Amino acid sequence: MAISVDDREHARSIWEKVVDRQFAVLSDPGARVIRSYGLLHPAGGVDGGDIALDTTLLIDVDGRERWRRTSQTLPDLPSAEQILARIRETTAR
Repeated sequence: MAISVDDREHARSIWEKVVDRQFAVLSDPGARVIRSYGLLHPAGGVDGGDIALDTTLLIDVDGRERWRRTSQTLPDLPSAEQILARIRETTAR
């Protein structure tokens, strides 16, 4: 699932057009969820507004963070294969 400070339509268009991936998108304009994970980059947006850091998180069923990767750009996000490999590593422990 993707979480974005942008409104739902803008966030979805970014995921589909820029990175050619389709995810469910949680629109979080107030950044409440993003802030709770420590992923807010204050005043980093083009318009001077807050933006979320491009981050992939692996959260286990108990809600604990098991892995985090912060990317520099949207295309730098890990591939599905990389994420699946990390899930396998984490669950094998």
